[in-house]
Amino acid sequence: MARRNGGELSTGRVVSYAMGDVANNISFGLTSMFLMVYMTDIAGVPAAVGGTIYGVTKIWAGFCDLFAGNTVDRFNSRWGHLRPWLLMGGVPLAICFVLLFSTPAGISERTAIAWILLFDAAFQLCYSFVNIPYGSLSAAMTQDSTDRSRLSGARSIAASVTGVALSAVVSPQFQNTAAEGVRQKFTYTTLALALLALVLYAICFKNTREVVPRSPGKINLARTLTMVKQNRPLVVLCSGALFMLGSMYTMSAVAMYYTRYVLGHASWYTFLALAQAVGTILVASILPKLTVAFGKRKAYLALGVVAVLGYLVIYLVPSGSLPVAVLAWFLFGAGTGGTNAMMFSMQADTVDYGEWKTDIRSEGGSYSILSFIRKCGQGIGGALGAAIIGAFGYVAKAPAQSPGALHGIRLATGAVPAVLAVAAVAVMFLYPLTASQHRSLVGELNDRRTRRAAGQTLGLDAQELTVVQLGDGRSTRLTRSDAPVITLFEREGSGGTEIGPKVAEALGVSFTAQRFSSRQIAQMDDDVVTPSGFDRFVRSLSWSATSESALAQALEESVDNRLADQATREVLEAVSDGGVVMGRNSAYILHSALGAFHVRLTAPLATRAARVADRLEVPVTKAEALISTEEALRAQLSERLFHWDPYSDDYYDLVINTGSMTYDQAVEMIVGAYLAKYPRTDATPPKA
Repeated sequence: MARRNGGELSTGRVVSYAMGDVANNISFGLTSMFLMVYMTDIAGVPAAVGGTIYGVTKIWAGFCDLFAGNTVDRFNSRWGHLRPWLLMGGVPLAICFVLLFSTPAGISERTAIAWILLFDAAFQLCYSFVNIPYGSLSAAMTQDSTDRSRLSGARSIAASVTGVALSAVVSPQFQNTAAEGVRQKFTYTTLALALLALVLYAICFKNTREVVPRSPGKINLARTLTMVKQNRPLVVLCSGALFMLGSMYTMSAVAMYYTRYVLGHASWYTFLALAQAVGTILVASILPKLTVAFGKRKAYLALGVVAVLGYLVIYLVPSGSLPVAVLAWFLFGAGTGGTNAMMFSMQADTVDYGEWKTDIRSEGGSYSILSFIRKCGQGIGGALGAAIIGAFGYVAKAPAQSPGALHGIRLATGAVPAVLAVAAVAVMFLYPLTASQHRSLVGELNDRRTRRAAGQTLGLDAQELTVVQLGDGRSTRLTRSDAPVITLFEREGSGGTEIGPKVAEALGVSFTAQRFSSRQIAQMDDDVVTPSGFDRFVRSLSWSATSESALAQALEESVDNRLADQATREVLEAVSDGGVVMGRNSAYILHSALGAFHVRLTAPLATRAARVADRLEVPVTKAEALISTEEALRAQLSERLFHWDPYSDDYYDLVINTGSMTYDQAVEMIVGAYLAKYPRTDATPPKA
């Protein structure tokens, strides 16, 4: 398939991957939104008992995820170790899904309880064996950061659209649950949806590929628990997640009762689901900017307050007032969708903290713990919501509820979730990892990575790698000899590709070009240079992590960590006997390297665009677009792999404006500055 949108994956392949999440959310969304009301109003299960079933099976689902993840990791086939589960697990999942919503008429209450408990437990197990490999598939399809953002964003859109579509199809069936034939109608509806899901799983299986090699690492429970015990940020984050997910599922488990009896029309649930989806997507699209402006902790707290406000408005909505309810659900979607996305982003930081504190890096184990805690929060929330409406006298199938029962429904959908969300916000006030602290510890981790790789390359131990400082903070021996080491980073069009080789020649060392040249980028589809607004929008939604995406996030973090290790080893090998390295995050990787000299090249945009346009034979306007896109992509990759900004002057010894001099003059300036700082051929001072 043709390369599209700045990555290796075609749009068709991205859409096919998203179809898998449509299939997932057909069953998961239906059970999350409507299982509770199905149990009470169609199957005849008391609300308190239904809540208990909901809670038990959600917590059971957490154990199922752990079991499925371990089993899937040991599986392999000619089609890969992930894709086959879409078919092998999809069929039993569809069967359990239909049977769960097909309790036979005329059976006793006890038998109905046993039926639903059995098939809900089986459904959760089958769902884990489909969703875990599906979530892992995105990291196995590509290592390209742009493509992974597109896959995650497409998945988020698929989940939101599916939720709205399901509400439109299913919610009207709850307007009169005492009507004749409603039980059979539900069976037919779920049967049709199950068949659709199987078709979508087949499309996803057929049109996706596993191309990234499997990681040899395994989740080690003992090592993970050792890390968790010393990882206060992770403990705080999981505690906050328990309360926030509890608030969400207390509300969502009983939202249909609210729509039917407080608003008066079960079919209005579609408008509420749409408002929630719009709120979630809107916040997801601006979340990166919020994070940059305020930091992750403050952004989470602010969005938590929005969620609390949404719950309070839900509690206070006048009976029958759809516009106010739509506003309330929009706030609910923005607040809970934003805090959900922030959870996973902050979780990535706690993985770094755990490695820094204990020297144990456990993406899979850490994310598995968060996923399990979230499932516990879902179960506790659903059980609590059902218990509240049962305690306040909810009567199943009644055309109207008593004032007390209506108050109980309002409490379960608004007031109690607001209290739980307040608890989540209060807990997150204690989150101890600030942006500056995280950046500092990541810098230390990168130093450890560099020293470890250097030790392996040079055959030296930690003590031998450390030498007397020169006063510039560079005290690590990272080369075999004392030949010059210079790193170059340019704003595109500043002349780095011409200047770099000349500097290397003048100093008698090798030159290593940047990994991707501007010409390579320009030769891609036009969508690389001028990506469509829709494509940018899809990528922005990579932040809107769904409640089922923890393992995919873990695998992406693991892939990024392996890529950073690989990049570090490549740069160290390139300068092992001295050298000039262009790009490749070399200024950051070698920032503590003894005798290294770091240079950044720049020039006015008009000058750079004219140079690029002349070199690539493209219009100046396209050259400007290319420059903007390329610089954004390079910065994004640097932030993702090493958590640094390559355009910050803080990392460089010398910044040169090549717009005011010739390239040869720039070469002379770089060589002269290097020799001025390191005047001796032997750049290593005598050992103390």
